[in-house]
Amino acid sequence: MAGKSLNGYEINKLWRNEGIGRRWSDVSLATGAGDVHDARGFAACDFDRDGDLDLFIRNYFADSVYLRNEGVTGHWITIRPRGTVSNRDGIGAKIEVEAGGVKQVRMITAGSGYLSQQPNQAYFGLGERTRVDMIRVTWPNGRVQQFGGAEADRHLVLTEGSDGIVEAPAVPQPKLPVVDGTGEDPLYEAILAAGILGPEGTPVDLAGADRPVLVCFWATWCNVCRSEFVDLDRLSRDHIDAGLDVVGVAVMDPQGPDLTKTCEELQPHFPIWTVSRASYDGLYGAGAAVPRTVLIHRGRVVAQFRGKIRPYLVKSYLLEALRGR
Repeated sequence: MAGKSLNGYEINKLWRNEGIGRRWSDVSLATGAGDVHDARGFAACDFDRDGDLDLFIRNYFADSVYLRNEGVTGHWITIRPRGTVSNRDGIGAKIEVEAGGVKQVRMITAGSGYLSQQPNQAYFGLGERTRVDMIRVTWPNGRVQQFGGAEADRHLVLTEGSDGIVEAPAVPQPKLPVVDGTGEDPLYEAILAAGILGPEGTPVDLAGADRPVLVCFWATWCNVCRSEFVDLDRLSRDHIDAGLDVVGVAVMDPQGPDLTKTCEELQPHFPIWTVSRASYDGLYGAGAAVPRTVLIHRGRVVAQFRGKIRPYLVKSYLLEALRGR
Protein backbone atom coordinates (compact mmCIF):
# COMPACT_ATOMS: atom_id res chain seq x y z
CA MET A 1 0.00 0.00 0.00
CA ALA A 2 3.07 2.28 0.22
CA GLY A 3 1.73 4.06 3.27
CA LYS A 4 -1.71 4.65 1.79
CA SER A 5 -4.88 4.18 3.80
CA LEU A 6 -7.79 1.90 2.93
CA ASN A 7 -10.23 4.58 4.12
CA GLY A 8 -12.57 5.59 1.35
CA TYR A 9 -11.72 2.72 -0.97
CA GLU A 10 -14.88 0.75 -0.15
CA ILE A 11 -18.12 1.17 -2.11
CA ASN A 12 -21.25 1.37 0.04
CA LYS A 13 -23.50 -1.67 -0.21
CA LEU A 14 -27.27 -2.00 0.12
CA TRP A 15 -28.83 -5.46 0.26
CA ARG A 16 -32.51 -6.30 -0.25
CA ASN A 17 -34.13 -9.20 1.56
CA GLU A 18 -36.06 -11.20 -1.04
CA GLY A 19 -38.98 -12.06 1.25
CA ILE A 20 -38.77 -13.79 4.58
CA GLY A 21 -35.67 -15.95 4.47
CA ARG A 22 -31.95 -15.87 3.86
CA ARG A 23 -31.84 -14.76 0.22
CA TRP A 24 -30.46 -11.27 -0.34
CA SER A 25 -29.77 -9.27 -3.50
CA ASP A 26 -27.17 -6.53 -3.98
CA VAL A 27 -29.13 -3.45 -5.11
CA SER A 28 -26.39 -0.89 -4.43
CA LEU A 29 -26.03 0.46 -7.95
CA ALA A 30 -29.68 0.02 -8.92
CA THR A 31 -30.84 2.21 -6.03
CA GLY A 32 -28.04 4.78 -6.07
CA ALA A 33 -26.85 3.66 -2.65
CA GLY A 34 -23.47 2.49 -3.97
CA ASP A 35 -21.77 5.77 -3.15
CA VAL A 36 -17.98 5.74 -3.34
CA HIS A 37 -17.18 8.52 -0.88
CA ASP A 38 -15.55 7.76 2.46
CA ALA A 39 -18.75 7.09 4.44
CA ARG A 40 -18.60 7.24 8.23
CA GLY A 41 -21.94 8.04 9.89
CA PHE A 42 -25.19 6.30 8.97
CA ALA A 43 -28.84 6.48 10.01
CA ALA A 44 -31.99 4.79 8.71
CA CYS A 45 -35.11 6.81 9.46
CA ASP A 46 -38.51 7.64 8.02
CA PHE A 47 -37.50 11.25 7.43
CA ASP A 48 -40.54 12.13 5.31
CA ARG A 49 -43.00 10.19 7.52
CA ASP A 50 -44.42 8.09 4.69
CA GLY A 51 -43.81 4.73 6.40
CA ASP A 52 -40.63 3.54 4.67
CA LEU A 53 -37.00 3.91 5.72
CA ASP A 54 -34.85 6.57 4.13
CA LEU A 55 -31.07 6.67 4.53
CA PHE A 56 -28.72 9.46 5.58
CA ILE A 57 -24.96 8.98 5.17
CA ARG A 58 -22.29 11.33 6.52
CA ASN A 59 -19.12 11.30 4.43
CA TYR A 60 -15.58 12.23 5.43
CA PHE A 61 -14.48 15.50 3.79
CA ALA A 62 -17.40 15.37 1.35
CA ASP A 63 -21.07 16.28 1.17
CA SER A 64 -23.55 14.12 3.03
CA VAL A 65 -25.90 11.88 1.06
CA TYR A 66 -29.66 11.63 1.64
CA LEU A 67 -31.36 8.68 -0.08
CA ARG A 68 -35.13 9.02 -0.04
CA ASN A 69 -36.97 5.72 -0.33
CA GLU A 70 -39.54 5.93 -3.12
CA GLY A 71 -39.42 2.31 -4.27
CA VAL A 72 -41.62 0.66 -1.64
CA THR A 73 -45.31 -0.22 -1.88
CA GLY A 74 -47.37 -2.01 0.74
CA HIS A 75 -48.40 -1.47 4.33
CA TRP A 76 -46.26 -0.73 7.37
CA ILE A 77 -46.27 0.10 11.06
CA THR A 78 -43.80 1.86 13.34
CA ILE A 79 -43.54 1.41 17.11
CA ARG A 80 -41.81 3.73 19.58
CA PRO A 81 -41.40 2.29 23.13
CA ARG A 82 -41.60 4.53 26.18
CA GLY A 83 -40.03 3.14 29.33
CA THR A 84 -41.23 4.02 32.83
CA VAL A 85 -39.33 1.54 35.01
CA SER A 86 -36.85 0.87 32.20
CA ASN A 87 -34.98 3.70 30.52
CA ARG A 88 -37.22 6.31 28.92
CA ASP A 89 -36.30 5.52 25.29
CA GLY A 90 -36.67 1.77 25.69
CA ILE A 91 -33.11 1.11 24.53
CA GLY A 92 -32.54 -2.64 24.75
CA ALA A 93 -36.22 -3.52 24.25
CA LYS A 94 -37.20 -6.37 21.93
CA ILE A 95 -40.37 -5.76 19.91
CA GLU A 96 -42.22 -8.62 18.20
CA VAL A 97 -45.06 -8.16 15.73
CA GLU A 98 -47.25 -10.87 14.23
CA ALA A 99 -49.32 -10.25 11.12
CA GLY A 100 -50.99 -12.91 8.98
CA GLY A 101 -49.00 -15.69 10.63
CA VAL A 102 -45.64 -14.01 10.05
CA LYS A 103 -43.58 -12.80 13.01
CA GLN A 104 -40.97 -10.06 12.83
CA VAL A 105 -38.57 -8.99 15.57
CA ARG A 106 -36.74 -5.69 16.07
CA MET A 107 -34.33 -4.52 18.77
CA ILE A 108 -34.11 -0.92 19.98
CA THR A 109 -30.42 0.00 20.04
CA ALA A 110 -28.36 3.11 20.74
CA GLY A 111 -26.11 3.96 17.84
CA SER A 112 -26.17 3.03 14.16
CA GLY A 113 -22.73 4.07 12.93
CA TYR A 114 -19.73 6.20 13.77
CA LEU A 115 -21.01 9.18 15.83
CA SER A 116 -24.54 8.39 14.61
CA GLN A 117 -27.85 7.34 16.05
CA GLN A 118 -31.17 6.69 14.39
CA PRO A 119 -34.55 7.17 16.12
CA ASN A 120 -35.41 4.82 18.97
CA GLN A 121 -38.30 3.16 17.19
CA ALA A 122 -38.95 -0.04 15.27
CA TYR A 123 -40.11 -0.20 11.64
CA PHE A 124 -42.06 -3.15 10.25
CA GLY A 125 -43.01 -3.76 6.62
CA LEU A 126 -46.31 -5.61 6.31
CA GLY A 127 -46.68 -6.07 2.56
CA GLU A 128 -50.34 -6.70 1.69
CA ARG A 129 -51.40 -7.17 5.33
CA THR A 130 -53.66 -4.38 6.52
CA ARG A 131 -53.26 -4.95 10.29
CA VAL A 132 -51.06 -6.59 12.89
CA ASP A 133 -52.59 -9.28 15.11
CA MET A 134 -50.31 -9.00 18.13
CA ILE A 135 -47.51 -6.83 19.52
CA ARG A 136 -45.19 -8.09 22.27
CA VAL A 137 -42.51 -6.04 24.02
CA THR A 138 -39.73 -7.46 26.19
CA TRP A 139 -38.55 -4.44 28.15
CA PRO A 140 -34.88 -3.96 29.13
CA ASN A 141 -35.65 -4.98 32.74
CA GLY A 142 -36.99 -8.36 31.53
CA ARG A 143 -40.70 -7.61 31.82
CA VAL A 144 -42.75 -9.04 28.95
CA GLN A 145 -45.84 -7.09 27.94
CA GLN A 146 -48.34 -8.12 25.26
CA PHE A 147 -50.57 -5.68 23.44
CA GLY A 148 -53.50 -6.29 21.13
CA GLY A 149 -53.69 -5.76 17.40
CA ALA A 150 -53.58 -2.52 15.44
CA GLU A 151 -54.40 -1.23 12.00
CA ALA A 152 -51.55 -0.87 9.52
CA ASP A 153 -50.00 2.38 8.33
CA ARG A 154 -49.81 3.86 11.82
CA HIS A 155 -47.13 5.38 14.05
CA LEU A 156 -47.65 3.79 17.48
CA VAL A 157 -46.34 4.61 20.95
CA LEU A 158 -46.27 1.84 23.59
CA THR A 159 -45.71 2.78 27.25
CA GLU A 160 -44.30 0.34 29.77
CA GLY A 161 -46.96 -0.68 32.29
CA SER A 162 -49.86 0.63 30.21
CA ASP A 163 -52.08 -1.68 28.17
CA GLY A 164 -53.19 1.03 25.77
CA ILE A 165 -51.74 1.76 22.33
CA VAL A 166 -51.37 5.46 21.51
CA GLU A 167 -51.36 6.49 17.88
CA ALA A 168 -48.92 9.31 17.14
CA PRO A 169 -50.07 11.88 14.58
CA ALA A 170 -48.78 11.05 11.10
CA VAL A 171 -47.66 14.56 10.20
CA PRO A 172 -46.19 14.48 6.69
CA GLN A 173 -42.84 16.20 6.29
CA PRO A 174 -41.77 18.38 3.36
CA LYS A 175 -40.04 16.37 0.68
CA LEU A 176 -36.84 17.40 -1.05
CA PRO A 177 -37.17 17.45 -4.83
CA VAL A 178 -36.12 14.26 -6.59
CA VAL A 179 -32.80 14.73 -8.39
CA ASP A 180 -33.28 12.70 -11.54
CA GLY A 181 -31.74 14.88 -14.22
CA THR A 182 -35.09 16.10 -15.55
CA GLY A 183 -35.18 19.29 -13.48
CA GLU A 184 -32.81 22.20 -13.12
CA ASP A 185 -29.55 21.83 -11.20
CA PRO A 186 -28.71 25.18 -9.52
CA LEU A 187 -24.95 24.55 -9.40
CA TYR A 188 -24.88 23.45 -13.03
CA GLU A 189 -26.82 26.55 -14.07
CA ALA A 190 -24.45 28.74 -12.02
CA ILE A 191 -21.39 27.20 -13.69
CA LEU A 192 -22.91 27.88 -17.12
CA ALA A 193 -23.43 31.52 -16.13
CA ALA A 194 -19.98 31.96 -14.53
CA GLY A 195 -18.36 33.37 -17.66
CA ILE A 196 -15.80 30.63 -18.25
CA LEU A 197 -13.52 31.51 -21.17
CA GLY A 198 -11.64 29.26 -23.60
CA PRO A 199 -8.00 29.60 -24.69
CA GLU A 200 -8.79 32.42 -27.12
CA GLY A 201 -10.85 34.33 -24.58
CA THR A 202 -14.14 33.23 -26.11
CA PRO A 203 -17.07 32.05 -23.94
CA VAL A 204 -17.32 28.29 -23.41
CA ASP A 205 -20.65 26.53 -23.96
CA LEU A 206 -20.69 23.62 -21.51
CA ALA A 207 -24.40 23.17 -22.16
CA GLY A 208 -23.53 21.79 -25.59
CA ALA A 209 -21.36 18.95 -24.21
CA ASP A 210 -22.70 15.51 -25.16
CA ARG A 211 -20.14 13.62 -23.04
CA PRO A 212 -19.27 13.68 -19.34
CA VAL A 213 -16.92 16.58 -18.59
CA LEU A 214 -14.59 16.69 -15.59
CA VAL A 215 -14.06 20.38 -14.75
CA CYS A 216 -11.23 21.11 -12.32
CA PHE A 217 -11.03 24.62 -10.86
CA TRP A 218 -7.41 25.41 -9.97
CA ALA A 219 -5.01 28.33 -9.54
CA THR A 220 -1.41 28.98 -10.54
CA TRP A 221 -0.41 29.73 -6.93
CA CYS A 222 -1.85 26.44 -5.57
CA ASN A 223 0.80 23.74 -5.00
CA VAL A 224 -1.86 21.08 -4.44
CA CYS A 225 -3.32 21.96 -7.85
CA ARG A 226 0.08 21.54 -9.48
CA SER A 227 0.49 18.06 -7.99
CA GLU A 228 -3.01 17.18 -9.19
CA PHE A 229 -2.09 17.72 -12.85
CA VAL A 230 -0.43 14.28 -12.97
CA ASP A 231 -3.72 12.58 -12.09
CA LEU A 232 -5.72 14.80 -14.42
CA ASP A 233 -3.33 14.03 -17.29
CA ARG A 234 -3.70 10.31 -16.64
CA LEU A 235 -7.49 10.52 -16.50
CA SER A 236 -7.55 12.54 -19.70
CA ARG A 237 -5.35 10.09 -21.62
CA ASP A 238 -6.84 6.88 -20.22
CA HIS A 239 -10.53 7.73 -20.43
CA ILE A 240 -11.01 9.95 -23.47
CA ASP A 241 -11.98 6.88 -25.52
CA ALA A 242 -14.39 5.80 -22.77
CA GLY A 243 -16.26 9.09 -23.10
CA LEU A 244 -14.68 11.48 -20.57
CA ASP A 245 -13.42 15.00 -21.35
CA VAL A 246 -11.12 16.71 -18.83
CA VAL A 247 -10.63 20.47 -18.62
CA GLY A 248 -8.81 22.71 -16.16
CA VAL A 249 -10.36 26.08 -15.31
CA ALA A 250 -7.80 28.48 -13.89
CA VAL A 251 -9.17 30.88 -11.28
CA MET A 252 -7.48 34.12 -12.29
CA ASP A 253 -5.74 36.01 -9.49
CA PRO A 254 -3.60 39.07 -10.38
CA GLN A 255 -1.28 38.27 -7.47
CA GLY A 256 -0.56 34.72 -8.66
CA PRO A 257 2.09 33.40 -11.09
CA ASP A 258 1.56 33.95 -14.79
CA LEU A 259 -0.84 31.43 -16.34
CA THR A 260 1.11 31.03 -19.60
CA LYS A 261 4.38 30.32 -17.81
CA THR A 262 2.68 27.90 -15.42
CA CYS A 263 1.16 25.94 -18.31
CA GLU A 264 4.54 25.83 -20.07
CA GLU A 265 5.99 24.36 -16.88
CA LEU A 266 3.22 21.80 -16.24
CA GLN A 267 2.46 20.96 -19.90
CA PRO A 268 -1.09 19.67 -19.34
CA HIS A 269 -2.54 17.27 -21.91
CA PHE A 270 -6.02 18.74 -21.44
CA PRO A 271 -7.52 22.16 -22.31
CA ILE A 272 -7.00 25.08 -19.93
CA TRP A 273 -9.85 27.57 -19.58
CA THR A 274 -10.17 30.56 -17.26
CA VAL A 275 -12.69 32.14 -14.90
CA SER A 276 -12.49 35.33 -12.84
CA ARG A 277 -11.92 35.16 -9.10
CA ALA A 278 -15.18 37.03 -8.55
CA SER A 279 -17.15 34.48 -10.60
CA TYR A 280 -15.55 31.57 -8.74
CA ASP A 281 -16.40 33.19 -5.39
CA GLY A 282 -19.94 33.57 -6.68
CA LEU A 283 -20.09 29.80 -7.15
CA TYR A 284 -18.58 28.68 -3.85
CA GLY A 285 -18.38 31.71 -1.56
CA ALA A 286 -15.86 34.48 -0.91
CA GLY A 287 -12.33 33.18 -0.61
CA ALA A 288 -13.34 29.66 -1.66
CA ALA A 289 -10.42 27.26 -1.76
CA VAL A 290 -9.04 25.39 -4.76
CA PRO A 291 -8.83 22.83 -6.18
CA ARG A 292 -12.47 21.92 -6.56
CA THR A 293 -13.69 19.56 -9.25
CA VAL A 294 -17.13 18.75 -10.69
CA LEU A 295 -18.26 16.01 -13.05
CA ILE A 296 -20.92 17.33 -15.42
CA HIS A 297 -23.19 15.08 -17.44
CA ARG A 298 -26.60 15.41 -19.08
CA GLY A 299 -27.34 18.88 -17.81
CA ARG A 300 -26.38 18.48 -14.15
CA VAL A 301 -23.47 18.12 -11.74
CA VAL A 302 -23.36 14.40 -10.95
CA ALA A 303 -20.39 14.56 -8.53
CA GLN A 304 -18.29 17.11 -6.65
CA PHE A 305 -14.80 16.73 -5.22
CA ARG A 306 -13.15 19.08 -2.73
CA GLY A 307 -9.38 19.25 -2.61
CA LYS A 308 -7.13 16.97 -4.61
CA ILE A 309 -9.11 14.40 -6.58
CA ARG A 310 -8.93 10.66 -6.07
CA PRO A 311 -8.85 9.11 -9.56
CA TYR A 312 -10.69 5.95 -8.44
CA LEU A 313 -13.63 8.11 -7.29
CA VAL A 314 -13.76 9.90 -10.63
CA LYS A 315 -13.72 6.55 -12.45
CA SER A 316 -16.55 5.21 -10.29
CA TYR A 317 -18.77 8.24 -10.91
CA LEU A 318 -17.88 8.18 -14.61
CA LEU A 319 -19.07 4.57 -14.82
CA GLU A 320 -22.35 5.53 -13.13
CA ALA A 321 -22.81 8.45 -15.53
CA LEU A 322 -22.13 6.32 -18.59
CA ARG A 323 -24.54 3.61 -17.39
CA GLY A 324 -27.27 6.23 -17.32
CA ARG A 325 -26.81 7.32 -20.90
